[in-house]
Amino acid sequence: MARLKRSSKVVDKAVRRISGMRSISETLDFGQGLSLAEYGRRIQTLQMKLSDYNKMLSSLDEAMGEIALLEEDLSNYSEKMLVTVGTRYGKHSFQYMQAGGKPRQTKKRTAANAKPTNTLTNTEISLKVEQTDTNGKSTEKTTK
Repeated sequence: MARLKRSSKVVDKAVRRISGMRSISETLDFGQGLSLAEYGRRIQTLQMKLSDYNKMLSSLDEAMGEIALLEEDLSNYSEKMLVTVGTRYGKHSFQYMQAGGKPRQTKKRTAANAKPTNTLTNTEISLKVEQTDTNGKSTEKTTK
């Protein structure tokens, strides 16, 4: 994402003010360093710094894009290298692991091997049935 370029409200305000002061006199000078020439020079200095700053941001954005492309290229190349090592030496080989590959798991968990998390035995079920009442009509416990 491109960085936002910077502008300056201070520069905008100063440009409006200097144009109004020039309508009074092109050579307005109050002495003690307060003149339109000095005012204009200071405005230009800040405008040039802002311009340089925004150019640097554009350069950074360009560099960032180039880095992203180089990273993608390197990632693809790394993948190809690892696949080639796996093809040449096998995906279960020591060389494949040295190159950064992870061996496939030999055992997979199946539904038959998985332990049930919440199971009740027949005696537990019958006890729970014994403890329930019959829709609130009777207070006696039933057994089956």
